[in-house]
Amino acid sequence: MDVGSRASREPRIQSRHGRWATSPKGPGRASGDDGGLSVRIVHRFSEVDRGYLAFDTRTHAFMAVPHCPGREGRRGRVTGTGSGSLTQRYELDAQDQAIVGLLREDGRAPLARIGEQVGLSADTVRARMARLAGDGVLRVIGLVDPAVLGYDVLGTVGLRYRGPVERLRVALNATPQVTFAAQTIGPYDVMCEVAARDDADLADVVQRIAGTIEGVGDHEVWRQLDVAKWESQGRPRRSGPPAPRRPELDDLDVALLRLLVDNPRASFREMEDELGVPYWVVRKRAQTLFRDGTIQATAMVDRVSTDPVIMMASVGITLDGSPEAALDALVALPELAIVTLTAGRFHVVAEAACGSARDLAALTRRVVAVDGVRDLTVLPYARVLVLPRPWRFETAAG
Repeated sequence: MDVGSRASREPRIQSRHGRWATSPKGPGRASGDDGGLSVRIVHRFSEVDRGYLAFDTRTHAFMAVPHCPGREGRRGRVTGTGSGSLTQRYELDAQDQAIVGLLREDGRAPLARIGEQVGLSADTVRARMARLAGDGVLRVIGLVDPAVLGYDVLGTVGLRYRGPVERLRVALNATPQVTFAAQTIGPYDVMCEVAARDDADLADVVQRIAGTIEGVGDHEVWRQLDVAKWESQGRPRRSGPPAPRRPELDDLDVALLRLLVDNPRASFREMEDELGVPYWVVRKRAQTLFRDGTIQATAMVDRVSTDPVIMMASVGITLDGSPEAALDALVALPELAIVTLTAGRFHVVAEAACGSARDLAALTRRVVAVDGVRDLTVLPYARVLVLPRPWRFETAAG
């Protein structure tokens, strides 16, 4: 099979957000560090530093080539997902998975403690973490619940939009209250999550989005009333009782949070050097921020690279009668990572993650079959416009 001879014969690849595409810049070649490996780039991923999907012209195998500035990481083989489609897949062995699991529980866990639990030395754990991070698969971040900073209201906003997608992406990323946004297929062109201090602030933010972004037309808002399930990694809100608010956050606390959301494993000495504050001061403050739940260190894994999840969707559900039994049944569905009770036309707004369109259809049938579910609307994600933000808000104190 010679895919390099003619552009018209390039394979069509299923990308992260479900789009079929070939390289937007046409055929290309790249040389790696694996003994002069020569590959043909067939798709460039749209997100910064995600890398390439390449075809090895010697072995006739597809490979995920992560783009890591200054170095090349380990390549992950691309595996099939059925029906002839292909998706990027990075293979994690059992010890990689164990390390990731421990980091999800405590992103600041000492290397020696992790090593003891997975049967490796601290140096080996460090090397594995560096390799996974360098390949763009693992990221340790600090999560701050917006409620801690006074953002007590979360709304889901459906937008109808006509215009360049890039213009909308830039505008939404410039709005810090937008914690996540995806372009969708269905009655709404975009679904956003918006964090606000109160209902008046939510209304103001929505009106600002609808009134100032060129191309935004009709919109609809579903105000979150309760969280039944929230298992989407990296999203800045947790299910269960909210963490206590910290109205006493001062400039040093805010500076520490800004540093720790990007690098929660920073040592106290690194914090001292970065902020120019005595060691004992940053040590006490940082320990307090972690201990009282203001910030939580956890690990995020690129599920698109490591899991066969290739289709995600927002799901709006209308209920009949008492919602309790229906909510319990919806929470029990593993494909629904987020289930929230909302005020608005939909009683429930959920997020689904499935392996294929067929799996999403099967999930839709199971949701419809739940006793108490009257109707639902499914909006598959075409692309993510605003990646989940661990924290980018101003403090609401004062």
